[in-house]
Amino acid sequence: MFSLLFSLAGYAQLEQTKVVITDGLENGDLKKSIEQNITDFLVACNEAVMNGEKPDVKDMLTSDARKSLKAMWKTSPMSCPVSKIEEICLKTPNGYQVRNIPITMMAADEEGKDQELVFNLTQTGIIDDISIAIEENKYKEIMAEHETVEDLFRRQVIVDFVENYRTSYNRKDLKYIESVFSDNALIITGKVIRVKPNSDYAMRSLSPEKIVYQKRTKAEYIANLKKVFASNKYLNVVFDEVEVIQHPKLTDIYGVTLKQEWNSSNYRDVGFVFLMIDFQDELHPLIQVRTWQPEKLNGKILARDEVFNLGDFDIVRSLVND
Repeated sequence: MFSLLFSLAGYAQLEQTKVVITDGLENGDLKKSIEQNITDFLVACNEAVMNGEKPDVKDMLTSDARKSLKAMWKTSPMSCPVSKIEEICLKTPNGYQVRNIPITMMAADEEGKDQELVFNLTQTGIIDDISIAIEENKYKEIMAEHETVEDLFRRQVIVDFVENYRTSYNRKDLKYIESVFSDNALIITGKVIRVKPNSDYAMRSLSPEKIVYQKRTKAEYIANLKKVFASNKYLNVVFDEVEVIQHPKLTDIYGVTLKQEWNSSNYRDVGFVFLMIDFQDELHPLIQVRTWQPEKLNGKILARDEVFNLGDFDIVRSLVND
């Protein structure tokens, strides 16, 4: 039973959550279906939190979405603190999407409780996928930077990819994480170490820290994640400052740089993640390179030109063809 205390007035407010689609749909019946399904989902979550139970989502979710919700709920129940939500509906290659749905992650610390969900829906308005959204202004910025229709499509896929990738950590989904990495992926992690002081006093005050990098295989990375997932009750992974760059010549290669805040039951860190994503298979992009660097070195935030990017890697077709 979750030890959560709400007033009767607060409980009534949770019960009245309602979603209204303000734009993006001309089909009235479909609009009503999407509004009802997301509303029912949020109400079911609120009731489950209040009663210390699992949400009864009935027929509003596909089987895949129910599995995703089950995994998310296992790490943290969630509720919607807003009584009325007005959002637009976006068209996607496989159906529809509604973003920016506010929720409270009950197991998170105070700084990480307030999140937003993204709902992907089928052509008939059934919830097909649930993920935690990146910040709304950053989403708009990424999409606004497109140069072609193809680039716009890929940026939408990248945002979905990044949001699902982030959410896979929250729901401890090793199978998904393994599926989005190339078998030959290059994985680099860095850690800060203190340098042994030089006998020369003048040298002791210069750069007492440095970053040491280590390469890992996909198998090593997944094995380590498995241990991390097993030893932590709750994971809250936040992506911020997301930047998306298309390779100037190999247009099916994109670089995604972001700041990652990792909060778990027994560990917290902040660092920069770089992902090189291969779009040779448009609907199933793969991570070819993943790097992590600590946010700070010698007390200062790592300069952007010190963070890994596309220019740091020699890309040949043997790398991006599995």
